[in-house]
Amino acid sequence: MKKYDQNIFVKEIFSKIFQFYNKHKNWIIGISATLGIIIATTIIFVIRTRQTREYVHQQIALSEGYLYRQNYVEAYKILDNIITHYKNTRYATYAMYLKANSLFENKEFNVAKDLCVQILKIRKPKTIITPSMYLLGQCYLALGNYEEAIKVFNEIIQNYANHFYSARVYESLAICYELKGDTTSAKSIYEKMNVLYPGSYWSQLAQQKISKL
Repeated sequence: MKKYDQNIFVKEIFSKIFQFYNKHKNWIIGISATLGIIIATTIIFVIRTRQTREYVHQQIALSEGYLYRQNYVEAYKILDNIITHYKNTRYATYAMYLKANSLFENKEFNVAKDLCVQILKIRKPKTIITPSMYLLGQCYLALGNYEEAIKVFNEIIQNYANHFYSARVYESLAICYELKGDTTSAKSIYEKMNVLYPGSYWSQLAQQKISKL
């Protein structure tokens, strides 16, 4: 194609584009405005999400510092604020878990239990489910509700068998049976621990327990 013909071709293309624009001007402007709003909204959402995450992480770290220093009043204020303002989010569940764990350590088993139940209704993030279930089982165990504790520990074993909590879950399950007076079931659990974790601390613990039954 000669240069002259190329120029004519280019002019025709631009002419058609211009005609299309004039014909559909309102539609093009509307689409452009909508896309602009979507892009702007997305950017704002990303920025706010990042700011929220950073703020919550700072608050969580601050509360952990208070918990370490056993300043429970200030720690619980921060955690309760997160739970209230970020309800049904992963931020809230993590704050609830921290508080529940602290309450358990301070022997407030009923309150810790109720928090664990709330966490397991939200069930996010996934990484907190098994620790929360284990803590719930420990609360039932501490309250003497062995049947409920056994249910929770068995559910963990059935659904999260490969979790790093599994060995301690088996131990807690065996303890429940021991406290119920069911030494046969307790022994069976300890024997399973000995098979599952050979040569480990858990295997040694299981052998010690078996020898005393």
